[in-house]
Formats: sequence, structure tokens, C-alpha cells
Amino acid sequence: MDFESALFPAKLVRSCDWYGRWVGEVRHLVANHKSVPNPRWYQRAEAKLRRAQRKVARRKKGSHRRRKAVARLQKIHQRIKNQRHEFQHKFTFWLVQNFGVIAVEDLNVKGLAGGMLAKSVHDVSWASFFSKLAYKAESAGRTLRAVNPRGTSQTCTSGTKVWKELSDREHLCTACGLTAPRDVVSAQVILQRARMSPSNRNVADLIASVV
Repeated sequence: MDFESALFPAKLVRSCDWYGRWVGEVRHLVANHKSVPNPRWYQRAEAKLRRAQRKVARRKKGSHRRRKAVARLQKIHQRIKNQRHEFQHKFTFWLVQNFGVIAVEDLNVKGLAGGMLAKSVHDVSWASFFSKLAYKAESAGRTLRAVNPRGTSQTCTSGTKVWKELSDREHLCTACGLTAPRDVVSAQVILQRARMSPSNRNVADLIASVV
């Protein structure tokens, strides 16, 4: 029996619950307004990595002490990778267990990985997350919809454009009076787009775009 068969021996019970995920600021957001913060494993381990890298640099090339220092550095990197993958597997499993329709932004992950948020993008590893989410959703019989990400953080649920700087964490719409955390509103906008666009890219397309 393969891994996914063990996880989902049969299609899950039909669910009408929806989930919207906004990733513009590298956060995981659940539609019931609960936020699951990005653990930022790399950022947490940066001090250890710097110390380990300095030790490698100080050791004489080809020496036993340098090989030992390199092994220590590799061990820290491997631990970060393991922690990240464990979190992603648990979170994506929870999502497909609890939501019938999952809506995400159709992001250009490769492009973002080379921009100003490069370190954060690599730390959260969006491509890996989307890939896990896609194949788990398919295995569990869930619907995964990728929507146009353009303006999701600058739009109110009423459709009004609400300009925000990257540092602005609150959404305030002068047209309808809605005041809420920026992440929550963005996730709701994504859900609205997913509901209006039932023919968006399917799971297989999403997997192909992030692998």
C-alpha cells in the first residue's frame, strides 16, 4: 500500500466548508479567521548556521576538524528541511481533512523566489507546500482551485480597491466601512474568486506548475 492510500483509504466524506489561503506575506490563513503562522525554520536557525559556517571557514581545508565542522553544518540544514516538511505534511493533511474546497493564489513562485521576499519564500517553501497540498487534495477527493492573485491584498470583499503599503496590516474600506486584519480580507477575496471561477486550473495543472 502506498503512502497516500494509507492516508486516504477512501475518498473523504463530502464537505461544503471552504478554505482560503493568502500567501502574500508568507502566512497561512484559515477561512474561519484563525491564522496559522509560518514557523520560519530557517530564520530561527540562522544564528546556529552562522556559527557553524564560521567554524567551517576557520578550519584548515582537508583537515579532520573541517570535515567535522562541515558535517555539523549539513546536519543543521537537514534539520531545517525535516522540520519544514513535517509541518507542511501535517498542515496540508489537516486542510484536506477539514475543507471540501481549498482556494489558493495562482502565484509565480519562481519569480517571487528571486524578488525582495526571496529569503521568506525559500523559508516557507511554497512550491513544496503547493505540491503536497495538490496531491493530498486529489487523493482525498477534495477540490483545489488556483485563482488570479492580482490585487487580492488591495481589494475589499465589496469589490472596492483599498490601497495598502506592505507594512499596513489592517484593512480599512472607506466605501463599506469594513475593518479587519489584512490577511483575513485577502483570504475572503480569494474565496470569492474561487466561487465565481469554478473552472479554474485543476490539481494536475497545479502540481505541474510547482514541481
